[in-house]
Amino acid sequence: MTSASVWVRRHLPGLIHPRVRSYILRHYSLLDKRTEWWQSQDPYRHDPPHSTYEPRYPVPLGVLKEFWHRHWPYVAACRDLGVAYEVIDISGPEWMRVIQKCSCQTFLVWPSAQLSTWKQMFDERLRIITQDLHKKIYPTYDELWVYESKRRMYYWLQGNQIPHARTWVFYARKDALDFARQVPLPVVVKTNMGAGAAGVRIQRDRRHLRRRIERCFTKGVVHNHGEARDPDWGFVLLQEFLPEVQEWRMRRIGDSYFGSQKLRRGDFHSGTGVDVWYDPPVKLLQFTREVTERMGSRSMCLDIFETADGRYLVNELQTVFGTNRPYEMLVNGTPGRYRYEVAAGCWRFEEGIFCQNGCCNLRVLDLLAQLGCATPQSPAAATELLREDDRQASLRDYAVQSSRSAK
Repeated sequence: MTSASVWVRRHLPGLIHPRVRSYILRHYSLLDKRTEWWQSQDPYRHDPPHSTYEPRYPVPLGVLKEFWHRHWPYVAACRDLGVAYEVIDISGPEWMRVIQKCSCQTFLVWPSAQLSTWKQMFDERLRIITQDLHKKIYPTYDELWVYESKRRMYYWLQGNQIPHARTWVFYARKDALDFARQVPLPVVVKTNMGAGAAGVRIQRDRRHLRRRIERCFTKGVVHNHGEARDPDWGFVLLQEFLPEVQEWRMRRIGDSYFGSQKLRRGDFHSGTGVDVWYDPPVKLLQFTREVTERMGSRSMCLDIFETADGRYLVNELQTVFGTNRPYEMLVNGTPGRYRYEVAAGCWRFEEGIFCQNGCCNLRVLDLLAQLGCATPQSPAAATELLREDDRQASLRDYAVQSSRSAK
């Protein structure tokens, strides 16, 4: 990719109104250019696909290649920690031979979800890798099965009796239209894939709701960041609208827990990029632990609604997620994590920097521990990585939260 193309891809989105950008993506296929740009952001794309240093651990890890090269933080984490790795491409026709030939028995996975066919490829081949070839993957297959699929996520929440907003999925147009005639408005319409409120519409008018349903069963619907040739079609997903809720973003990786509150902008909390550094309450930490334990999850991001009467409802689950900062929680200006001490039955805050390389350092350490490797437990104390504006915002948010709690 030329330097001019990189400049355009980096700066043009900020010059175009989000609605215009969304229209372009939904109506014109730019998949090849977008793929090329994302691949250009991989700092290791020109390096050998395997480690060349003396490893600190006896277990080599496979890193499954992602179409947009979003696997590179796993590579960065392995390099930071001195873990031997090999990047493996399972997208080709000889993928099974590649896996069987590989010396690795355990693989780090970040599935491609930009196209439904790409996600389907990962789902199909990871199933064979884990259940028939008996290889280990991280995150687990169950976690990855619900990744970037709101339908599967809601089926799992309902099947496991996890509190969540009421949701309805229709595969028959007549049934969906009949329901639309009597469902209380407003109601939320969602696409199956799409993060950051992409593909989410709040319908306040019954005529517009019927029109949206008709489109779902005719031309199909492409979410805001989607691919024009890959619409959702043949179903519609509806969710009850909850107007008076707060939303928390809670994250668990291994035995580390992080949390912040997402501020609402317009109709949405997700996708606003506005977080506040509130110290998550113990009740919320416990709810996060209970949900992730139910799935056996060691890597999960949960968007959780808090209702006016204090109930918690899961709104989203994503097993792989990144961050632009090396920390995911600040408490009174201090970066750190929470850990649950089983013997004492209580939560303990531990100061430190833990979320390097999009939280992949923690994922690799958790996987190594599962494989029986002794891993360092002391936190990284590189507080110079803490942004001053975040620290100041955390101090303000902490003061606000403390004053509210005192009332």
